[in-house]
Amino acid sequence: MPAKAIFKGQVFAISGKLSQPRKDHEELIRKYGGEVASSVTAAVTYLISTEDDVKSCSSKVASAQGRGVPIVQEGYLGACVAAKKLLDSGYFVVKGSKAKKRKAAPKGKAAAAAPAAKRAKAAEGPVTTTDKVEVIAKSGLADKAKVVLEETAKGFVKATLTWDVELVLNDLAAGKDKYYNMQFLANAEGSQFWAVQHWGKTGMGGTVHVDGPFDSIAAGKKVFRKKYRAKTGNVFGQIGATFADIPGKYRPLAKEEEEEEAAPGAPRRVKEGPGKWQYYLHNKVDGKKLGWYEYDEDAAENMEKYWGQFQRDAGLNVRLIQSDYFKYEVNFSDMIQRNTTSGMRRVIRRIAAGERPDNAAPEKIPEKAAPDAKPAESSDEEDEDMATADEDEPEEDEAAEEAAEEEEEEAAADGDEGEAAA
Repeated sequence: MPAKAIFKGQVFAISGKLSQPRKDHEELIRKYGGEVASSVTAAVTYLISTEDDVKSCSSKVASAQGRGVPIVQEGYLGACVAAKKLLDSGYFVVKGSKAKKRKAAPKGKAAAAAPAAKRAKAAEGPVTTTDKVEVIAKSGLADKAKVVLEETAKGFVKATLTWDVELVLNDLAAGKDKYYNMQFLANAEGSQFWAVQHWGKTGMGGTVHVDGPFDSIAAGKKVFRKKYRAKTGNVFGQIGATFADIPGKYRPLAKEEEEEEAAPGAPRRVKEGPGKWQYYLHNKVDGKKLGWYEYDEDAAENMEKYWGQFQRDAGLNVRLIQSDYFKYEVNFSDMIQRNTTSGMRRVIRRIAAGERPDNAAPEKIPEKAAPDAKPAESSDEEDEDMATADEDEPEEDEAAEEAAEEEEEEAAADGDEGEAAA
């Protein structure tokens, strides 16, 4: 006799470390007529999770809270099966999964609480986005969303916060050079929000992960802030705060300055075009003659990008750039490239737009260096986003983030122009 379809019409998502294998729960759900989703979409009716997962506010928990989806204990499934019907989930809701409520203000401060409530409501009001930042192409959202731009405030200091961050982890001693880019997006109506992450080894296309859509801007921001903190050890968007570099953590790249408009009557400033990149072949390879050779198109584009990063951050003078087959150590200060596998070193150069190159050989040809030892990095290193999804939130970080959120609420009612560093 087939099992009774007590979960018919219900869609479950699962999150956190459960007491039983996730596969067992999925089989049980399907056996009794339900469906299983890999993420919290609009179709999901229940999220099976744990108290620890709710406490750390994983992306699925944040999505469920934003959508108003009940977050229930794993025992809910067994209880429904035992009762042979879909039970009221209220008795199985995970502790702390409901949206936190602000503490009531003392009676003497009731008047002061009203403006705060008004600011909080305003924070969920109209959403501003910007056309000046390109949406991460591989997110698939370039045609439907833009990067969020908002006014924040702390006392008399006002600032503009762009929810777009480029992070880098450049640890030459550990043989690591990686990027982690983040964006918080909103659709044109300001009714749906996404948190996008794009990470990988420097030089490679990398991996993209999208959290959302969220119906609540607060839920989406919480996911963005949490992942930023996990990667950098810093709180995102605090006005006047100095970023603290932490060993083994990512740090933000300085943004490329926007070109200022020329004064009335002054000649229009022309932005320099991309440079041309070449390497000098000082030994015979595949029958090629000695001389200067241009990088292929993709490699040249990457070199120009990393050169630009070096111009904005002198600490990025040496990069470890990965290709499909090789890994290169590129020293932009000495303009030397080294193949880390063979140890071969070559002179490189950048030819500025409009400049005519000299075909003469370099004055000095670098000697071959010893190859690097084979790295011990695991093959799934690039899936690091998942490894930090369930990290607990230190109390001091939570307090700092609440302070940042309050700054946003204050600015929602009274914004002004300025500049804030992430």
